[in-house]
Amino acid sequence: MFGFILCIIRISLLPLSLTKKELMARILLLQKENTILKRSLEVKRKRPRFNFEDRMFYSIFSRITNKMRCHFTLVKPETVLKWIRSFIKGYWRFPQKKKKRGRPETPYDIKQLVLNMKNENICWGNGKIQGELEKLGIKLDKRTIARIIEYFRRKGKVRKGFAWSKFIHCHSSSLYGMDFFTLDTILGKCFYIFFIIHLKTRQIVRYAVTTNPTRQLVRQQLIEFTWDFNGEQVYLIHDGSGEFCNINYDDFGIEEIKISANAPNMNAFAERFIGSVRREAFDWFILFNGIQIGNILVEYIGYYNEKRPHQGIAQKVPGGYTPQKQGKVITYPILSGLHHHYERASA
Repeated sequence: MFGFILCIIRISLLPLSLTKKELMARILLLQKENTILKRSLEVKRKRPRFNFEDRMFYSIFSRITNKMRCHFTLVKPETVLKWIRSFIKGYWRFPQKKKKRGRPETPYDIKQLVLNMKNENICWGNGKIQGELEKLGIKLDKRTIARIIEYFRRKGKVRKGFAWSKFIHCHSSSLYGMDFFTLDTILGKCFYIFFIIHLKTRQIVRYAVTTNPTRQLVRQQLIEFTWDFNGEQVYLIHDGSGEFCNINYDDFGIEEIKISANAPNMNAFAERFIGSVRREAFDWFILFNGIQIGNILVEYIGYYNEKRPHQGIAQKVPGGYTPQKQGKVITYPILSGLHHHYERASA
């Protein structure tokens, strides 16, 4: 656009006869109108649309070369004069800031803080949130807090109930997961591995290998499992498998938590252990019989409980350990060198 304006100025300053100037200005005008028509055809419009640059071109062109107004084909001279008056009016008009009526809007960071308080404390009402905000030096009316929560609720950002992850975090010290997984040998025989995992420490507290998973096996494992508790409340998560159902868990002092159908994430810690023991142990061996499977399982669970750091518990070991800072580093192979354990020799 600015190229067209520079061409207009140069034409007006050239030491040429009036006829040649008019001819060059006519060519420049035709080029500009051709550009406008092509742009209109691209967007499939019957009538051309003029943007700010086009209006500025016609206004400057009509001021520099007055005789060319009669050659305008896309606009009328009256329209160009109207554009010139609007440009002049807009130039001398000083911008004014529009004052917003009513109370000032609540800042976004405060709205986000209200949302976080509501989601992290689902039993809190508007008055409780108001009190917590006042402790932080933020004063909001209860009705304002209600409108903020309702705004986020329409967007689906307000939790409707107690999240499963929050439930696990609150009860992790007394929460356990129970499950079976299968292993097939090269001879086509299927073995079932039973285990119970402590969710807080990720420790495997019970496990067994069998070819016939039954309720009697589960009951025997639960009896041995409850020997380590002295009247403590224990919650045990399990799926709807037939081996786990129709068992009176109250006889063992256990509160059962049955997960929903097709919802393995509700017992995610047990599912993660199954993936770990497969990827880190059994997937690397050709399995022949139950004795071999039992030996691999014993060695891996000993490594899993006592030596292996877990990312889910901040690189801690379920059995606990004391960091060593002095001494020579010694390596111990696990599962025939599939994994290694490192520690420092005592001085």
